[in-house]
Amino acid sequence: MIGRYFSSIVAASAMVFSRAAPSDAVELDERPLRESLERLAQAWNTADAVMWASEYWPEGESINILGGIMHDPAAIRDRHGEIFAGPFKGSHFESKVRRIQFAGADVAIVDADVRVTQFHALPPGIVATSPGVLLTRLKHVYQRRDGRWRISASQNTAVLPRLNASLPVGHQEPLQ
Repeated sequence: MIGRYFSSIVAASAMVFSRAAPSDAVELDERPLRESLERLAQAWNTADAVMWASEYWPEGESINILGGIMHDPAAIRDRHGEIFAGPFKGSHFESKVRRIQFAGADVAIVDADVRVTQFHALPPGIVATSPGVLLTRLKHVYQRRDGRWRISASQNTAVLPRLNASLPVGHQEPLQ
């Protein structure tokens, strides 16, 4: 009887610890990805196009909110330099991770909700999600090589006012 009771306690303890450990492991796995998103925000908020582009692998590609394709970090750097000096000069960028999904040991898909404020204008064809606020959905595909995570591909999609108004009941606007 005591042996059976002891075995039950050991089994229950093992279950508790096995559930706690993956959470810590996931947090450690996600840390470099979250740190990359923090560097992107810092790059935007300091208008540092070089820093922004440095988060991409040499063959990394980015699709912007207008559907424009930047095929490598040099194009990403140049385009961000233009927008940091133009319509988004002095703007403020913040992002919130919505989901991180690992597609293997060395590939992760990171979905972030982005909020840009304090912009002077928006690119032609883009409208603010609400007055003074541009919300976007940013998807990055990260790849780890030699222990370093960088972006292989990203896509940024503007959240239009009409779409925002028709979100399902219970859904909250990002970054509130």
